[in-house]
Amino acid sequence: MKLVVAGLIAAIRNDKDQHRYHAEYRLVRADSLGVWVEILDEILTGSGAQFLDQEARPTQIELTRNVSDGTWQATAVKQLSESLKAAQLDADDIPNRVQAKRWFKDFVYLRNGTRGHGAPSAATKGLVCSSLERSIVALAENLPLLRLPWAYLYQNLSGKYRVTTWGVSDEKFEQLKRDTKFSYNNGVYICLDEIRRVSLVDSDSEGLDYWFANGNFTETRYEMLSYLTNNRDYKLSGSYMLPAEDLPVSETQGLGGLTTKGKTFTNIPEPVGDYVPREELERDLTDQLLDLSRHFIVTLTGRGGIGKTSTALRAITALVESDSCPYDVIVWFSARDVDLMESGPKPVRPHGVSIADFSEEYANLLEPGEMYVKGFKAQTYLADQLAGNGVGPTLFVFDNFETTTAPVEIFNWLDTHVRQPNKVLITSRDRRFTGDYVLPVHGMTHAEADELIRRTVSTLKIEHKMTSSGIEELIQESDGHPYIIKLMLGEMARSKAASPERIMAGHNEALTALFERSYHGLSRAAERVFLTLCNWKSSVPSIALEAVLLRPENERIDVQSAIQELVQSSFIEEAFDDISEESEVNVPLAARLFGLQKAEVSLWRGAIEKDVSLLHLLGAQAHGATSSLDLRIRHLFENVADAIARGNREFSEVRPVLEFITSRHSLAAIWLADLVAELDLSEEEEEKYLLQYVQGQENANTPAWEIWRRIADMRRSRQDTNGELDALAQVCRREGTPARVLSNTANRINTSLRERAGQVAREEKQYLIRDVVGALENCKPDLDATDLSRLAWLQMHLDEVEAALDTVRLGLRLDPYNQHCQRLQSRLTLNARNGGG
Repeated sequence: MKLVVAGLIAAIRNDKDQHRYHAEYRLVRADSLGVWVEILDEILTGSGAQFLDQEARPTQIELTRNVSDGTWQATAVKQLSESLKAAQLDADDIPNRVQAKRWFKDFVYLRNGTRGHGAPSAATKGLVCSSLERSIVALAENLPLLRLPWAYLYQNLSGKYRVTTWGVSDEKFEQLKRDTKFSYNNGVYICLDEIRRVSLVDSDSEGLDYWFANGNFTETRYEMLSYLTNNRDYKLSGSYMLPAEDLPVSETQGLGGLTTKGKTFTNIPEPVGDYVPREELERDLTDQLLDLSRHFIVTLTGRGGIGKTSTALRAITALVESDSCPYDVIVWFSARDVDLMESGPKPVRPHGVSIADFSEEYANLLEPGEMYVKGFKAQTYLADQLAGNGVGPTLFVFDNFETTTAPVEIFNWLDTHVRQPNKVLITSRDRRFTGDYVLPVHGMTHAEADELIRRTVSTLKIEHKMTSSGIEELIQESDGHPYIIKLMLGEMARSKAASPERIMAGHNEALTALFERSYHGLSRAAERVFLTLCNWKSSVPSIALEAVLLRPENERIDVQSAIQELVQSSFIEEAFDDISEESEVNVPLAARLFGLQKAEVSLWRGAIEKDVSLLHLLGAQAHGATSSLDLRIRHLFENVADAIARGNREFSEVRPVLEFITSRHSLAAIWLADLVAELDLSEEEEEKYLLQYVQGQENANTPAWEIWRRIADMRRSRQDTNGELDALAQVCRREGTPARVLSNTANRINTSLRERAGQVAREEKQYLIRDVVGALENCKPDLDATDLSRLAWLQMHLDEVEAALDTVRLGLRLDPYNQHCQRLQSRLTLNARNGGG
């Protein structure tokens, strides 16, 4: 019975009156089955019935239509009536035509009646169960809801899902096993026109047990009961703490009718009071709104309470009051369900959450004559207006877009229909709805935040509690977030001064309002990354974060995709290094405090602590400070070396992390080679990392020829003649190798060939030194007489006697007394007289 009711509740589409939430709100508190029957009746025949998913309509019809003998409904009801009689309970006669929903009411009567009238005898139980089984089977095998695909979904860190189906499967479920683009929290789901969460039922990835909401609701938790094992589990009650009664409307809800402002008809609410101008942001937004030729959808994105709505209201108000407003109509739609008040977040009733809601409101605002004609469809009318077939250039504003019932569907619908000269403005915490032009709303500038603080301090009359250093600390810790600044100052007015972090830590309800909804939408990989970042009070290079999270002990995840998801959901901020093009990520204070609460009960707590201990080696970055990625990664290697020297770390433990960093940061390969040398490991290991550097992207501060010379030294110490000569040749092949280095390398090659005469095959020798000769010839103007003598020796190894003689003569012209050139000229002349050789 609970499975059917819970499944039908899941089938209720979100609506502005929150029918689904109201039903769940009552049932998590229900300590009797009678409440479940009441809710079922409301779903089937009450005001919430209009919001039932299309796939649930057959179930609604089958349970509510009057049927006669011979139908499965009549069989189920009549067999249950037989059970009531066998249990010696008074039962009403079954009429000729009956509704199947009666079954649920009679079942509760049977259950409660047999519990309340002593223990039935074995014979009575036998009589009851015989007909009860037939009744249950008739219902279970025929009710359409129970023939739909159900499954328990468990998301792996890879982003793919483990799908434990109940009965039949569905392609929507199968796709979750293959793709990583979906985001569902672990739990029970039913496949309707879309995959819907069944919140009042739980299971596990093995399908071994099933729990149902069972009341015992407190301020912290409510009970889930298994009827198979009698085991009890508990869920956090925070998501059901908002009152189910009708809520007040938002302070930013659009007006109930169109009024005239300037030359424009609009329903925009009045701008919020005590607004601190954000001139650059307002100017950018106004420029976009004035341009009707492009960017049909403009999006203001940013964290909750960052000022998206207030900035949009201020910019639009200024626009309609000016002479340059290009719009005849501006319509404001609000989906806001929480007002962020200075006293704390307050739940409000969203004015609209679906295309149907917005269409109805638009029609009511404009009151076209055709709306009173039979067959009028408000959604078709809004689509036609968006397409430009309306009253003139119109701006459609959708505030708090992320709280709509189906943001992706609504966004695609708007994108499909909007045309010039109309424009759509969206405000959203979720950056996935970016439209044609995105205006990210970050924290206030220092000057703006300072102005907000001084105004608020004056209003609260707490000037005596604020110092210049206190203002600076507040701006830094809040990241210029206006709502957080106001919360902190309000707390300071009510109590003794405390650090911003301590103040925010005490505002659990504010943290929940700002982040809870978005957090539930994160993939498990993004959740894992977020909780790790929250446990490290500093900015982190994404390369280091990725290296730590991809340790062999951890489950593999796509860290970069998780970072982008967190950025889009406004949980973290990302900045890029201009030189390395690598990013650095930071969690603002409020988001970090929210994440710390979640980390306390996370299954990953142990792994996160291990990850963070490795991030400690990176060293903290002071808030607002800047240092190059090179310096931070270098600092990491130094700290690792120190930790190993002190016996606090094993090289094998940190090696995978360091090796990952070398794959993305070229200089790190050299530093890892230095560490290997310092630890006195094998030269082959050291050379491996040096070769990784020279085969990758070269750093201007450490040219590859320097590393090849170091490799040559190592190979010489191992008496690897061919390897040494190859490394020396590589020194000369590198673009930008100085002439002095080329000369010294040539000298070293000549010396090596002389000392190891006969050890190198003639063909191999000539192949190795040909490029060296070419490099020296290319910089002849920079060579002195000694340098030229070294070139001549190489030319002799190539059997280019005439070229060698010309090189020597050039050297003697530069320095007639150069002994190297003199001796070499004598040798070459003598050889020529003797016929060569």
